[in-house]
Amino acid sequence: MRIASLLVVLFCTVSCSSDVSVKQPSFPQLGKYWVIDNGCNFDSESVRLADEVFEKLRQGRIAEVAVVCQKGIRNNGPMDDDKIWVRDWGRHVKLGDVKENRAVVWLIRPDVKPEEHRVAITVSEWLYWYTAIDYREALEEAASYANSNDFSGALDSIARNNDSKLRERWKTHR
Repeated sequence: MRIASLLVVLFCTVSCSSDVSVKQPSFPQLGKYWVIDNGCNFDSESVRLADEVFEKLRQGRIAEVAVVCQKGIRNNGPMDDDKIWVRDWGRHVKLGDVKENRAVVWLIRPDVKPEEHRVAITVSEWLYWYTAIDYREALEEAASYANSNDFSGALDSIARNNDSKLRERWKTHR
């Protein structure tokens, strides 16, 4: 009898715990721009200018860069957090040149507290020469804007800093 009760409790614990996990939002598709806005309310001029910068980086075969603003992404543990979501989104939309796969994806989460890291970045493996040392300042600056609820400022910062640093680093690594 005790074993049967223990098995029922164990079964309920395992099956019930999977229902408690928070589901991540579905992946949005790239549209007209390299910028997806699902909650930041970027101003249209910031989107246009960022898209122009990112398109020039793509045309120069340096890298494909995208920014996703997405609500609802939660930290559900080390295998299901914002960094995993943004990495998998980049793979889902097949970001990066097919041959060389150079891609940078920025994520802004407008609905989390600043201490939960509103801004994240993922860099594809073929951009081994674009390291955390290179994008640290850009990440900090973008986070500063996002943490002040200036999401258009964060987008402007990301576009400006990625353009200059990627071009600078590309000169020595092409």
